[in-house]
Amino acid sequence: MSTESKPLYSQVKSAIEDRIESRDWHADFKVPSEEALSEEFNVSHLTVRRALRELQSEGVLVRVRGRGTFVVGPRMQCAVFGIEDVSEEIENNGGVHTSEIVTLCALEPDDPRSNLLPVGGGTVYYSRILHMEDRTPIQIEDRFINAGLAPDYIAQDFTRITTHAYLLRETKVTFVDNTIRAVRPDDEAQHLLQIDAAHPCLLINRQTWQGDTPVTRSRFLYPGDRYRLSSAHEATSNASVMTPPSRRSNPSRR
Repeated sequence: MSTESKPLYSQVKSAIEDRIESRDWHADFKVPSEEALSEEFNVSHLTVRRALRELQSEGVLVRVRGRGTFVVGPRMQCAVFGIEDVSEEIENNGGVHTSEIVTLCALEPDDPRSNLLPVGGGTVYYSRILHMEDRTPIQIEDRFINAGLAPDYIAQDFTRITTHAYLLRETKVTFVDNTIRAVRPDDEAQHLLQIDAAHPCLLINRQTWQGDTPVTRSRFLYPGDRYRLSSAHEATSNASVMTPPSRRSNPSRR
């Protein structure tokens, strides 16, 4: 397909990719505003927004709330595997995202929760963040982080930048494992999400690795009536299968 026959958003996307590939836009480069890009490419803001959104979902760009959109760079191209940043999901649906830090700490060595992310005696950071859409609770996010790979994690203000955006920028991931199931909320989840014990919830468990080294273990809990999981991709009969890291031969379970 010639460049001229591509949709306008795809042309803008390709032009941005070319600038990143040629290093005109280096890693951590702040992308011009939608208004500036709209004027440069002579297209609408919606066209630019769609191009940027696709590049964000592919892990090429990362949007940091309150700061702008940045080039991720080659070392982080594998960091996004299907689950969007919750702030992006909310804002793409026209809502306003806010968050509350429930817990942010380094786990003690004898804390049994540290066993959920085996890091060979290293420190494990833990965070629990409540995400809200238009002040309505929509997600509880629990993360266990390999402190050796993200040493400044607990120094961040996660009401200004999401954990997703920070980890995307600071860590490299080569394998991701996601599982999804329906659960009932425990007492604390009921309190945070403002639901009762009978309310069905969707639980997404995610584990990430850099080679054989665990990077994160995360748990995303959504009220079933406030979230819809969707996916769209090209169908192919030649789908490849990724081989998991060797340490996943007998993974621990929550």
